[in-house]
Amino acid sequence: MRWGTRAIGAGLVVAATLTAATGSACACSCAKLTEKEALRNSAAVFVGTLLEVRPPTVMLSSAAESRFVFAVEAVYKGEVFSTQSIVSASDGASCGLELGVGDRAVVFATSGEYSPDAGEFGASLCGGTRRFGAIGFPQGFGEGVPPAAGSSPIGEDDSLPSVVVRNWYWILGGAVLLVVAVVTGRRRRHSPAPMGE
Repeated sequence: MRWGTRAIGAGLVVAATLTAATGSACACSCAKLTEKEALRNSAAVFVGTLLEVRPPTVMLSSAAESRFVFAVEAVYKGEVFSTQSIVSASDGASCGLELGVGDRAVVFATSGEYSPDAGEFGASLCGGTRRFGAIGFPQGFGEGVPPAAGSSPIGEDDSLPSVVVRNWYWILGGAVLLVVAVVTGRRRRHSPAPMGE
């Protein structure tokens, strides 16, 4: 019983720590870039329409990463697929992209921001990504080229809370096996020795 109480207590401490570490709110604040600066700082630049947003399995804060999946029309820099995944914070409060499904946008993407899988990119409000509105595409960017055929990888949210939730049955199974092993070991140690030994 005492071991079980300790395990539950440890689990609550871990959950509280995860919540405290990832649940803090923040506000986006960054210097505004000119579009030429945004182009220079980007690993990839394209115009596309947002097809879907894949939120994290568990979102404990606005900084949790979502996947923004675009249908790409034209590429101005970098190697971009017809269907391209962009990793960003889930909310504008944490500088995540503020785009809705169906929005046409100019995307300034980076390779070192957030945690994209190989073939994905990251992007944020601070990088210059915006809706493709009446302003149109910036002058001086040259002619766009068609995207590469196919789709980029679309990674899974790999934050610790999400991984735990997606794999809860394995974790629970391992915990049950551990409890059974501990209880069995204690019973063997405390069982009386057979007569005659």
